[in-house]
Amino acid sequence: MRHFGIEEANGLIPLLRRTFQTVRPLAEKLDDTQGPEHDALAEKIQGELQPLVDSGIEVKALDGLVDFRALLEGRTVYLCWRWGEERITHWHELDTGFAGRRPIKAGDTFGKSYLS
Repeated sequence: MRHFGIEEANGLIPLLRRTFQTVRPLAEKLDDTQGPEHDALAEKIQGELQPLVDSGIEVKALDGLVDFRALLEGRTVYLCWRWGEERITHWHELDTGFAGRRPIKAGDTFGKSYLS
């Protein structure tokens, strides 16, 4: 399982912005389409998001909400980024979701990036 460091996750924000600039308008159209057009649109969205998923980023919402697994003081948590945020400023436990976001404090010790 991949864990991201804060610096690495922040370095991916330009990619997230580009991806969601494309995906967000497509996702808005998705609810208004049916049949083959809906399927084609869903496939296009999946294709746009696949590079993120392949890199270990967890896409939580099509409007631009993603989580990065990270280590905080030896336990796995999520670094959380939402569309419009300039950088990663919050984290949350694996089971709390967006509602459980906590600000990253100066004393928080996150691990470096690695694959396990």
